[in-house]
Amino acid sequence: MATLTESADPGVGTKGRHRRSVSRLCTGKRLMHIIRSSLWFGKEHVGVTRSQLRVISRILGVLVFGVCFVLVLDRAEAGSKPAPAPPQPAPAADASVSVPAALAGPHAAAATASAPFTGLPSVGAIFTVDQQGRSDHHHYCTGSVVDSPGGDVIATAAHCVESAVNGVPTTSQFVFVPGYHDGVEPYGEWTAVKVLVDPHWSASNDPDYDVAFVVVQQPSTPKARLADLVGAQHIGFSPQRPQLVGVIGYPTAAEQPVACLNTLKPYAATQSEFDCVGFADGSSGGPVLTGIDAATGRGTLVGVIGGYQEGGDTPDISYASYFGGAVKSLYQEAEALG
Repeated sequence: MATLTESADPGVGTKGRHRRSVSRLCTGKRLMHIIRSSLWFGKEHVGVTRSQLRVISRILGVLVFGVCFVLVLDRAEAGSKPAPAPPQPAPAADASVSVPAALAGPHAAAATASAPFTGLPSVGAIFTVDQQGRSDHHHYCTGSVVDSPGGDVIATAAHCVESAVNGVPTTSQFVFVPGYHDGVEPYGEWTAVKVLVDPHWSASNDPDYDVAFVVVQQPSTPKARLADLVGAQHIGFSPQRPQLVGVIGYPTAAEQPVACLNTLKPYAATQSEFDCVGFADGSSGGPVLTGIDAATGRGTLVGVIGGYQEGGDTPDISYASYFGGAVKSLYQEAEALG
């Protein structure tokens, strides 16, 4: 029991025992004992006068008090240091992720055409649903998991999840399938439970606000956190332009996503442009990423395909609404929900 008590004390180990033993000397009785011992030693063995002993005792008293004061501060400081945070476990998908050379790594280079690959766990396809709320095997947009306290938020384009029907904003029914490729759903289907779009988009489909954040949930395991399973992209606002980015999208006519590394440049103050062949219908909502890690495929989200012409009228040129203050505010709302 004594060993356990010492282990729980901030002064554990050799240094901790030293602090405790010395601090016991800082009680009033022990302090007086030290001073009286010094007086006796001086009187009996050195032959100094009584006035000299008083001076010596005062000096010793000041010195011992100073040592005690330093020790008390040391103990208080040691006790106030917070315990280090435990390391966060890596997402389960990290063991099997395969980042294409077209996106990251020593051989990654800017390209003018996209290349198909088997996908990243944190990026997925968005599917319409059948009457049971399950995927009907038709994917029409792209999304990506982003950091959030609840671990259940994805980013995509607003036009992928809300459109005006007879002038009334209507939310689409859909599921998100992370890591989808070739008919395989390695991490299951995730249902939208909350869709957040900017009021400017809802009111007039303003292309400068073509961004959405969606809180998702897996009906069979409602307490599961998507980010724990597949990881999440960081998110950045007010990105500099031009800069090199990696973009991923799921063309509707293909069963694998495509990826391309090229330059994100300003098309207008509120719109960005990315030129790379192969981002056809279905790639809307696809992540625009900087700093992609070659081992995990995770980077920083600075845009989603959308905006002007709802992402572009041709597969060769893509657009994205600029991630400014309005998108940041929308993301903060999503953080509070998922």
